Amino acid sequence: MENTPNTLRTVAVVILAAALGAGALGMAGNRALLEPIESRFLFNPRAVDKDRLHSLGAGRQGVEEVRIVTPDGVSLHGWLKRPASATPGKRYPLVIVYGGVRREVSEFVRADAPGDWGWLVVNYRGFGLSEGEPSETHVLEDAKLVYDWAAASADVDASSIVVLGRSLGSYVAVAVAAARHARAAILATPFDSFVALGERYLPPAPVEWLVGGRYDSAALAPSVLVPALFVLAENDDVTPAENGRALARRWGGLTSTVLLHGASHFGIERRDDFWRSVGDFLKTLKISSSAAGSSRNRSSGR
Repeated sequence: MENTPNTLRTVAVVILAAALGAGALGMAGNRALLEPIESRFLFNPRAVDKDRLHSLGAGRQGVEEVRIVTPDGVSLHGWLKRPASATPGKRYPLVIVYGGVRREVSEFVRADAPGDWGWLVVNYRGFGLSEGEPSETHVLEDAKLVYDWAAASADVDASSIVVLGRSLGSYVAVAVAAARHARAAILATPFDSFVALGERYLPPAPVEWLVGGRYDSAALAPSVLVPALFVLAENDDVTPAENGRALARRWGGLTSTVLLHGASHFGIERRDDFWRSVGDFLKTLKISSSAAGSSRNRSSGR
């Protein structure tokens, strides 16, 4: 979510005002009515330097542009950064990144990201060089499509795909983890639900009635049994750490929580402690996978 004053208040009021209008027509929760408002006020993608985005794939070794076409003909654009040690015929583990609102996700195409993992970074509809208009429905369906595209790749170890969601993207990552066989999840500045966030400003009963089950990570979390890393920002006033901890308590698998001291909601991708936490978590996954493989080999040898 973007660094503007009272971002969360603005998001809550816009979404709830839209739902209130629908409620007056007897259509609370009507997705068709809310989606155009989501695109303009919630996702609200920034203008981008297209030449710079095109140059990312051309100017960095191991990074290539990716285009994935949706069933309705929309082209999603992003980048695949292969591990430095990638060799033909050898499958590598992969992290898929789902971003927040307003900002496209090229900043995750980093030279200092954990280098023994591949990184797939694809923008939502309307973000970066991706076509179309974003909405909750489209973003969730496209996110699963991106996952399936990666899992079907001949170079990717489909059993070692980690989903990483930032801010609003944490909801997307949870939804993908609930629907697919992800290896693990990394949730950076996550929240439990829009209802819980909205209750900071409005009475709980109207919020729940108007928003319904939309943007509700907490409802999905108990069914997700894979390990998860929760990266929380100490001074986050957009998706507060308390809401991230509430989601962690609902999680169905093992959890690890890291609090970035002194951090606000914005700019954690530029902090060394963020990337150190992500790298440490990914190392534990590789260690546990290696140990499981050794155990299976010993068992089969008996």
